[in-house]
Amino acid sequence: MMSSNTTPGGATPRGTAVHAGTVNHWSRHAGVSLRPWSGRAPLGLLVRGLLQVAISAAVAWFAVAMARADEITTTAGELKALRNLAIVIVVAAVISGLLGAVKAVVGVIDLVPRKTVTGRVVSVRRRRLGDVLPGPAQRAIFDRRDIGTDRRRSRHEVVLNTPEGLRQWTVRSARLRRGLRVDEHVRLTVSPVVGYVAQVESLQP
Repeated sequence: MMSSNTTPGGATPRGTAVHAGTVNHWSRHAGVSLRPWSGRAPLGLLVRGLLQVAISAAVAWFAVAMARADEITTTAGELKALRNLAIVIVVAAVISGLLGAVKAVVGVIDLVPRKTVTGRVVSVRRRRLGDVLPGPAQRAIFDRRDIGTDRRRSRHEVVLNTPEGLRQWTVRSARLRRGLRVDEHVRLTVSPVVGYVAQVESLQP
């Protein structure tokens, strides 16, 4: 269900200037955000990244220990298969650990810096991958046929008409979304990398 303060179909309200090229074309039409970890709280991102690194390191250590434990195998073939499995696990753990490290670094970078953006709210709506497609096409592509449910992840997107053109952010806080109404002038306090919306302030008299 769309928010009650959403324009039908995400259309731009009459009288709102739209400047070509100011909104990322693919992000707006695909329904997904191209920001990494869009709208995530930096502190939560930092904690999850460090936890992911720790778990990945533990898994890699276990895989290496398993490959060196000759006593748990009885044949050379089993030992080779065990070591091949350990290599796959280590590679996967290293990739996961690197991703967690990047996540933690982004969280640190975004933890303190904030910038403010002012503009008129164009739309506030729930977005999902491919949500611009007709309903029957979405059901045919995304519904799980065995249980008939749509498993796409959704996010709530606010689009502002700013002096630099149309810009969008993912707003994960329901409390902050309640302060966003179409056609209202607002000031957003956001982080620079993941676009975490920390505060919404109405500029209406």
